[in-house]
Amino acid sequence: MSPSIRKKKLLLVGAGNLCLQILKILGPKNAFDFVVLGRDEEATIRLCNLVALSCAQLGQFISIKPLIADLTDIGKVAQRLREEAPDILVNCASLQSWRVITGLPKLSFEKLDQAQFGPWLPMHLTLMHCLMQAVKASGITAKTVNAAFPDAVNPILGRIGLAPDIGVGNVANLVPAVRFSIARLLECAPADVQVQLYAQHYFSHYVPRGGLPPHASYRLLYEVRGLPQAPRLPAEAIFATVRSEFRRLGGVDGQFLTACSAVTVIEGLFSPTPVLVHAPGPLGLPGGYPVWLHDGRIQVQFSEACPQDEAVRINTVCQSQDGIDAIHCDGSVTYNPQCMAVMQSMLGYSKDTMAVEQAAEFARELASKYRSFKNSTW
Repeated sequence: MSPSIRKKKLLLVGAGNLCLQILKILGPKNAFDFVVLGRDEEATIRLCNLVALSCAQLGQFISIKPLIADLTDIGKVAQRLREEAPDILVNCASLQSWRVITGLPKLSFEKLDQAQFGPWLPMHLTLMHCLMQAVKASGITAKTVNAAFPDAVNPILGRIGLAPDIGVGNVANLVPAVRFSIARLLECAPADVQVQLYAQHYFSHYVPRGGLPPHASYRLLYEVRGLPQAPRLPAEAIFATVRSEFRRLGGVDGQFLTACSAVTVIEGLFSPTPVLVHAPGPLGLPGGYPVWLHDGRIQVQFSEACPQDEAVRINTVCQSQDGIDAIHCDGSVTYNPQCMAVMQSMLGYSKDTMAVEQAAEFARELASKYRSFKNSTW
């Protein structure tokens, strides 16, 4: 890189495992100046030093700076954002990571997982709502990327004028295995398989564990280079192959795949040539889509085979399967009663609806009831 070309500044929010995984990939490339904003001063400093020293071990001396603030202090965070003026901001913070319940005893996890992800919404919405208020108050023009349940959080915040630009993970995490599965079934190279997948978090969570879900709401389009008339494979065969042949580590180890998804988005946003990625919640849309990124621009891929209204409908139906029946024009949500019934029976927690302003209060109640449940299972 020429010394006259300023590196872009990447600010990562939430000094946890996903932040570290992203830095493990991007740090050694030394293409950004890094800032990590965390609430816990000791943990944030140690994370930054680990990354800096590890990169030095590889011969790269990076710029990485710890920044300490609590996201609920919106004024302080806005001031920090103004001072740092990042080019891109990536939120990795949640009140409770999605993977926490995977640490429960197997039977307890499998039962609680039937509630799907929607009922846990307040854990992911609360801090991102605070952060986007701070972004707006700061006046910065950074691209905003959200890793906290972006399938639902991004469209909810979009209803109140605070949508992040794009999300990471979820639909993107399924695409490599789908490409590998089609390649295996057609006996061609995975690199020759191009995929467009429209699907919400529920689908990308279910398939690696159970293959094609019943009443599946998704759209898969694919082409094979060199095979203009590629055979149309049964969807059941593709997704059964994902589950069996390309089974992988999950939980905290599986977060490496989400980090790789984040890297494709972060790098794609500054790519001088168009890059096709998959991402949830682009431009405030519900669920996940193929997305073109190019020089700060975001263009969701629609076509005659899957126009925008159909793609949004598919993701909205899938969102109900994930536990959120509707996102209303004021950002409030109506929950799926069947999913909430699981939360009620296991945790004693149940809500019919939630306004954005209620997220923090609901998150405190949910955290307390989950702690009690966890303690009773061991």
